[in-house]
Amino acid sequence: MASSPRTNRRSAKPPTAGTDKVTIRDVALRAGVSTATVSRALNRPDKVRAATRERILKVVEETHFVYDGIAVSMISRRSRTIGLIIPTIMNSIYAASTQSIQRAAQAGGYTVLLGVSEFSPKQEAVLAQRLLERRVDGLILTGGNHDPSLIKKIRANGVPFLITWKLMRDQDWPSVSFDNYKAARAAVDFLVSLGHRRLGLVCGRTDVNDRALDRRRAFEDCLQRHGLSTNPALIHERDFEMEEGASAMAAMLDTPEPPTAVFCANDIQAIGALSLCRERGLEVPGDISIVGFDDLPATSYTRPKLTTVRVPAHDMGRRAAEIMIASIERRTPVQSVELQTELIVRETTAPPGRRVF
Repeated sequence: MASSPRTNRRSAKPPTAGTDKVTIRDVALRAGVSTATVSRALNRPDKVRAATRERILKVVEETHFVYDGIAVSMISRRSRTIGLIIPTIMNSIYAASTQSIQRAAQAGGYTVLLGVSEFSPKQEAVLAQRLLERRVDGLILTGGNHDPSLIKKIRANGVPFLITWKLMRDQDWPSVSFDNYKAARAAVDFLVSLGHRRLGLVCGRTDVNDRALDRRRAFEDCLQRHGLSTNPALIHERDFEMEEGASAMAAMLDTPEPPTAVFCANDIQAIGALSLCRERGLEVPGDISIVGFDDLPATSYTRPKLTTVRVPAHDMGRRAAEIMIASIERRTPVQSVELQTELIVRETTAPPGRRVF
């Protein structure tokens, strides 16, 4: 009786519905490499020669192979994922840092799992719990407002973490950020140096946003240092929306002594404030000066172009991801880094005018 011919695994067709799924061993056989090389090509492509990597990826595409990351993570105790929690996706400045984190993580062979806390420490704690349950290798958080038990839980599970968007000098928490207080102080000092003595402030809600609190403190401290009074009617905490910036500006202009300059602690509110001034027929900066914060791309296209504080959002995201990956792979403590900001003087600031509102 004739024996059945052996199956040539290299020329075998991909399995169809109802058949056994393609394994990493099948891919390795067809590509003529080891299973370890296949794993490296899919997880750390930079560690595999280009020709070999292309051959493996071609086989992966032909066979519709899906890498079993869960099984591998159980063996290696690594999921090759990084958890990221940001307060909102409505403000494009967070999108900028998130994009850079994702790009750097992908280049390092990691996937980013994103959660949005809506500025709620309780919601953030829930999201962090879910990310820890998914066995993320590291966590990147935003700011210093956190549920008291959150950091303890992260550390108890041996997961490295770091803070972005706020330097944590007063805590033993690693952070990759710029100094919000120092950056805001530079903006207010600049307005005072132009000769402004009645200054207004529009910022985020300080009860849920410690970055907004740092910027408000800088504003108030600057006025005090220069011997200027703080008028509560010229300080407004609002949500990060253009309409909120416009509404705050309208309220300030309707006071008996309107400001000659306004520091908006984020560009979204500043653009709204600028629009309201133009609707009221005011010249910026002839009648009133405005400074923003973030240097969003749109600030170069407003009319007039917005003076603002440039923050290193992209660099911060990239550095945060790279530092996190280095800590995960070398099993070393996460390092803190302070980044620098820059005041970008454009067209919305000048010495105070003489117009009476």
